[in-house]
Amino acid sequence: MLFKVETEDFLKDLSSVIQIIPKHTTFPILSNIRIEAVNKKICVFGTDLDTSISYTTNLVDIEEDGIMVIPAKTLYSMMREIKGKTTFTKEESKVKVEYSHGYFFLPLIEEEDFPLEPEIKKEDAWKINTKEIKESIDKLLFIVPEDSAKRNMSGMLWEYSDGVLKMVATDSFRLGYKEIKIDFGEESFRVVIPPKILKQVSFSESKEMWVGVDESRIYYIGDRFTMVSRLIKVDFPNYQSAIPEDNNNILNIKKDSLISSLRRISVFSDDKNKTVILNIGQDISLGISSEIGEGKEELKGEYNGDEITIALSASYLIEILHKIDSNDVVLRFGKTNTPFLIEGEKKDTLYILMPVVME
Repeated sequence: MLFKVETEDFLKDLSSVIQIIPKHTTFPILSNIRIEAVNKKICVFGTDLDTSISYTTNLVDIEEDGIMVIPAKTLYSMMREIKGKTTFTKEESKVKVEYSHGYFFLPLIEEEDFPLEPEIKKEDAWKINTKEIKESIDKLLFIVPEDSAKRNMSGMLWEYSDGVLKMVATDSFRLGYKEIKIDFGEESFRVVIPPKILKQVSFSESKEMWVGVDESRIYYIGDRFTMVSRLIKVDFPNYQSAIPEDNNNILNIKKDSLISSLRRISVFSDDKNKTVILNIGQDISLGISSEIGEGKEELKGEYNGDEITIALSASYLIEILHKIDSNDVVLRFGKTNTPFLIEGEKKDTLYILMPVVME
């Protein structure tokens, strides 16, 4: 096996595959990737058994076809420091990688021991506009908790019916909800998707992709990649019951000024979530007092509703506000200790934030 590749081009594909290689695993074989050179193309494949990704490129000069399974992290670390062309040569039990300033060797792993790529059928998938699905994922993915203890919330819900896809993410403190019109066929489905594969979809540069769903997996096929992931088998929280229907106290405010005030006042908050107190009525103010100091600011906005004092996480609210495209935002409040809604001017994504219960 012998091929040459431009390091910069190869590194882009390698960096995507490396994201799903497990850092800690009871199966050391999964710390490797498989590179196959065939039909004037190379395919880079990696898996952690739950998620699999393969990238194919023809930006390569292949002199001899073949397959090699080699350590992923070591290869990636070296390729990041190399410029120009790199030559890969398979030599018995190792691979020689040559570049302009030198070379290095990597051990070869028995290819028979490495997992096979999952079998999928493109004809069973639906063609979609990648931009729309990527933007929707980005609006919600930051909410999915990394804490494995919250298993029923450890993925994003996709609920499809009659040409409408409902996407939901929650960590019990906040919730994001988005609807898009999309054609996924006539059959309805409700699945919970792991964040690992959704992150890779959001990085995709393909203009179009195919999405397929079966009983246990979801897969994405682009012009140069295939991504397959097992679904999370959990009872996702009842998000409909979490969306307030009677939040009639409405604050219209500029996003940028609210973020700036939240950042300044939260400096004086001494808890992890940066709790601050929002007072809304004839005047609007943001403040907090703690052992490390005290701060208060008056805010400019238009408010219609009852007087409300609510404690909230500045950190969580800032994260939400950054995902809203417009500078005009609307906050809809119910009572002091009930969740409030946050929307942008387009009202294309709904966010819900729980208040902080002060002791």
